[in-house]
Amino acid sequence: MEYVLVCCRLLVGVVFVVSAAGKLRSRGAYASFRAAAGELAPRLPLVPGALVPPAVVAGELTAAVLLAVPVTVGAGFVIAAVLLAAFTGAIAAAVRSRRRVICNCFGPSSTPVGRGRLVHNGALLVASLTGAVLSFGTASASLALEPAGVAAAAVTGLAGAALVLLADDMTELFRPLV
Repeated sequence: MEYVLVCCRLLVGVVFVVSAAGKLRSRGAYASFRAAAGELAPRLPLVPGALVPPAVVAGELTAAVLLAVPVTVGAGFVIAAVLLAAFTGAIAAAVRSRRRVICNCFGPSSTPVGRGRLVHNGALLVASLTGAVLSFGTASASLALEPAGVAAAAVTGLAGAALVLLADDMTELFRPLV
């Protein structure tokens, strides 16, 4: 199970680092994300809308850092799961109400949120929950991991992250031209 944990750490951690970097790479990118967050975030009476974008970026970076440190992995997965549940809920509400919202979750995008985004957020949520269960359920002094197993888990996690990060581009390839 330690190899599954390695895979989940890389999958979720890489996606969150790239996501935060895409939002912070320029003022324009952050402004686009801020506008999209304003459209996606539910109207909560106790949380001013201006706090949502910086809280999302801070949460993504915090989760990624915690996932990189072995003793804090469980906390990183819990933060990631909370963020992903919130993202999924906001996107589901937009899809249900048929609002055309472009997320800019990983940088500039022209693809509105839809069922595909729900699927890959769901996959990330499952990876986060799996990682949380495994990290809290395994002994702190785990057995020595085999290099080949770690390499296979790392490649799997990185490939999964690439699929999530490139999902909009892959969807665009198969979209009808009409």
